[in-house]
This record gives sequence, structure tokens and C-alpha cells, in this order.
Amino acid sequence: MAIDGIGRPRIGDLPSPAASEVPGSELGKEPSSLEKLERGSVENPEVAALERGELSVDQYLDQQVANAAQHLEGRLSAEQLTFVKENLRASLETDPVLMELVKRVTGGLAAELK
Repeated sequence: MAIDGIGRPRIGDLPSPAASEVPGSELGKEPSSLEKLERGSVENPEVAALERGELSVDQYLDQQVANAAQHLEGRLSAEQLTFVKENLRASLETDPVLMELVKRVTGGLAAELK
């Protein structure tokens, strides 16, 4: 039994926790997918094709909408799936937040959007 700190290790002798173990520490945190996209550290073949000029921004967005709705195929009727895709595509061109995300991901190539 330690009395008044006698027999306990000194503070300097205690192991320090790793940065990722300290609450609120950002050092050991893995960046999110959006942060990786913004930094350009994610390999995205569609974005690469867009940058090379092989795809237009409209074609790129159509591919992204198709990818986003792919899990709904077979679950919705053809009419419903078309409705979802059309509304998602329209949102990409009119919603200011989505437009900003598209501009970030495409590196500003989406300036040709309305």
C-alpha cells in the first residue's frame, strides 16, 4: 500500500500514450474518403478519365448517378429507378452543396455546369 505517493511510480516513469490513444487527438486519425478526394490521394479512374478529357463532366456525373442507384436495380420498377436517377442528376446540378462537392472532386472541371 502506498501512502502519500511512496511506492508509486513517478509521473515521468509512466509510459506516455500514443497520439491516437489521446482523446481528441487528430494525429493518429485516418482521413475520411472526402478528405482523401479533396487532397487528390484517392485513385479514382473516372476522375482520371475526366482529367484526361476522355469523359465530359456530364458523362462523369451520369456514371456517378448510375453507380449510386445500382443497388436499387431489381428493387424498384424501371419507372421508379428512372425517377430516382433523374432527381439525383438534377440535384447535382442545382443543389449548391452538391455542386461544390462536384467541383472539389473534379478539380474545378465542373465549371461548365450551369
